[in-house]
Amino acid sequence: MGLGTVSVVVRATVKGNEQALKIRRCDANRKSMLDEYKLTQTANQIGVGAYASAAARDFMVIQLVEGEDIDDHLRGIKGVGTRGRVREIIHRLLNQCRKLDLVGLDHGQLSDLRKHVIMAGDEPYIIDFESSSRGRSSKNVTTAAQNLLIGGRSAPLVRRLLGLKSYDAALQALRNYKKDMSDDNYVAILNTLGIFT
Repeated sequence: MGLGTVSVVVRATVKGNEQALKIRRCDANRKSMLDEYKLTQTANQIGVGAYASAAARDFMVIQLVEGEDIDDHLRGIKGVGTRGRVREIIHRLLNQCRKLDLVGLDHGQLSDLRKHVIMAGDEPYIIDFESSSRGRSSKNVTTAAQNLLIGGRSAPLVRRLLGLKSYDAALQALRNYKKDMSDDNYVAILNTLGIFT
């Protein structure tokens, strides 16, 4: 299903259920899958990410989430209600990032959402916590938002779908949040995107 620098992901049947099985590569720069398992479980405890159910030194069993990357999904949304759907998807994703920020778990790779968010319908799943850390400053909301609005492949489309002629207000809101990750500063980000909690 996938090939990364640390692992290969294949379909597996575990106790009669189809799951994703991450197998550590022989040339991986990590000695074990157990750290990633613990970090994924931390995310799972706050309702984020595909559920990790078991792990050993060289393997990790995870909920199989099938869908498309977030860029392809956003590009495929058309017709009546498009803006509302896009706002809701971004709201759901940023809320997951906010939860990670609050527990101090930095994903580390959300500058490329295309590789790290799978869309199952309109539900985003943040995946691959192999580079995550609780030992550095958590910046999931700001990194994901910058990808969506500025640096990502779909940023121009996202800005158009959200009706943003300029992202200056959003950038200022992100700067404020980076200095102080308060609820008020998070809500201010959502407000600049036309998303209201």
